[in-house]
Amino acid sequence: MKLPILLALAAGLHGPAAGAESLEEYRRLPECRLSPDGKRLLVEPCRTAPARKDMPRRPVPQVVTPTPRIAPAPDPALTWAPVLTRREPGAAPSAVAQLPRAGGPALRPGTPAATPLPGPSAPIPVTCDAGGCRDPSGIYYHGAPGQVTSPTGRVCSHNGVWMTCY
Repeated sequence: MKLPILLALAAGLHGPAAGAESLEEYRRLPECRLSPDGKRLLVEPCRTAPARKDMPRRPVPQVVTPTPRIAPAPDPALTWAPVLTRREPGAAPSAVAQLPRAGGPALRPGTPAATPLPGPSAPIPVTCDAGGCRDPSGIYYHGAPGQVTSPTGRVCSHNGVWMTCY
């Protein structure tokens, strides 16, 4: 198919005469068709078949999908959270906080409120492995790297060699 064009270029023909001549040769070639087995061309060289009908170019319709709305924040009345109360500045923190239990009785008026959660601990140096971390006193904190649980159930996070329990 490209042989006449290549021959014209090799012979040094330039200009519109060479292009028109090769175009006429191309038009005289039979249309390309597949052999009955469908694995090869029936005649070579051949030219491509003309389009069955002219297809006008049309723009593709623009489809704009709106961004989905973000769900509103959950109602705080429906979430379970510790009941926090103020304590005296000089009072020692309690060891365990009283959390409301699902399906349990609500606090009655006149009953003492739950004790507050203890504050975060001071950062302590730790040595960590794949199963958890060990502090200098030998206490082992179980969990994946990044967030571990103390033996008393407090959630602790560590960054490098320092760990803080909340």
